Amino acid sequence: MVELYLSRIGKHNPALNAVCTVDAKGARERAAEADRALARGEAWGPLHGVPMTIKDALETAGVRTTAGHPPLKDYVPKTDAVAVAKLRAAGAILLGKSNVPPLSADYRADNPIFGRTNNPWDLERTPGGSSGGAAAAVAAGLSAFDVGSDLAGSVRTPAHFCGLFALKATEGRVSNAGHIPELPGQPRAVRHMNVLGPLTRSIEDLELVTKAMCEPPVPWVSEKEISSPRIAWSVDFAGVPVTRETKDAIAALAAKLGAEQRNPDGFDFEQAWELWGEIAIIERAATGGDRARERVAALNATLGERWAVARGSARGARATLADYAVALTRKDQLAAVLEKFFEHWDAFICPVTVSPAIPHVPFGTPIDVDAAKVPYFIAGTAYTCPFNLTGHPVAILPLTKSSSGLPIGVQVVGPLWSEPALLQIARRIAQITGPFTPPPNFA
Repeated sequence: MVELYLSRIGKHNPALNAVCTVDAKGARERAAEADRALARGEAWGPLHGVPMTIKDALETAGVRTTAGHPPLKDYVPKTDAVAVAKLRAAGAILLGKSNVPPLSADYRADNPIFGRTNNPWDLERTPGGSSGGAAAAVAAGLSAFDVGSDLAGSVRTPAHFCGLFALKATEGRVSNAGHIPELPGQPRAVRHMNVLGPLTRSIEDLELVTKAMCEPPVPWVSEKEISSPRIAWSVDFAGVPVTRETKDAIAALAAKLGAEQRNPDGFDFEQAWELWGEIAIIERAATGGDRARERVAALNATLGERWAVARGSARGARATLADYAVALTRKDQLAAVLEKFFEHWDAFICPVTVSPAIPHVPFGTPIDVDAAKVPYFIAGTAYTCPFNLTGHPVAILPLTKSSSGLPIGVQVVGPLWSEPALLQIARRIAQITGPFTPPPNFA
């Protein structure tokens, strides 16, 4: 299996630039150890011998980890991120690292060290970000699975752009320790909203990988099959236009599921975006320094005062400790409102972003959505940020293809800590939407 994936990396990675660091020697040595263990009748765990790549924002012992940040271009960690250590303990074999934007601060995968990653469905488009190399690698068959991080949609958007399954688990289910930012040696400041999650080619693999990464105090409790799940849906809660093809595909899926069109009762999305911006900038400013302040300036210039996330980001840049405490309290209150909604609904389906994969455009370029133009940051995150703020788990499923053949995904949101039940519902939905299909030139 390791030789198969290394062969595919050698063949396809030059066109994609998805895997930025390859550890062929380490992978082959570990594969030989795995074979010897099997010959002795030993199994390391549920991922014994499964080749994986890991987002270049997660530390990997003995394997270069740059986070796309030039000062870290030669950084080789001595220890694994906690999630990576758990995957290795479960038997997975590290092939290498997948490409990211600098410090994961964009929804394209492009950085000064390795350059840009291309989408296997259309090389002239981005695979998304910040886990863009991860999505391109898994979709093109360069890896069995990858693990990304998601502060604003950074696992979900690439899965949507590349036609994959993905899971943003409940906040706190998977440890963030060893994730950059923070820069090595700095205290952990990004304590909220960022969640690690797998990108895979099946729902079954989502469960397998997430369970292997879970923290011990958080039980994974399987529930009885939900015979008739109550599903709500929306294509407009963000007040941001999405493509007609996206709307039509979600509406058609909702009809087949018997879902009811409605937005979460009493949930203030305007406040959610504002709070997301405030908390994200407070925490990232503590680690990203000038780069976080640059992002605040870019947000304000791109969005203006119209968008709540820009107002929150500007406020976050000058926040006090008391302001931070107030923001976290409001975060808890909004999470409770959404959780109340899930007392009556088992799942909520909605768009991932405003469109399929976008072309390679500079940061800040407005995105075409049919006849409209949507601000760059809002286009990529308006439908994802609220669930980072509240911490609710979200599964991504490939839904359909656009008229130009690009994947369109769908978000399936569930109650807090409901991943087993959420993946049950996702499996039911996947019976309608279908399995992963490989990009035509990477079958």
